[in-house]
Amino acid sequence: MSWQQLDSILKEQAAEAEYYRTQPPVACPRDGTPLLEGPPGQPGILYCPMGDFQYPRDWDPDTMAGM
Repeated sequence: MSWQQLDSILKEQAAEAEYYRTQPPVACPRDGTPLLEGPPGQPGILYCPMGDFQYPRDWDPDTMAGM
């Protein structure tokens, strides 16, 4: 494996990590329950019906974002 291939792998991983950091979650990171959309008056709010998690209020992309 050449240095160019290793560099390409690192760049690809960085781009993929940035993509996943910008995507909203589809499931609660605490218990895995699918998130539901919030009330009509609050667009962009997702919440866990089984707990107290709410996106974006409780979302920390440094620890919760990923595959």
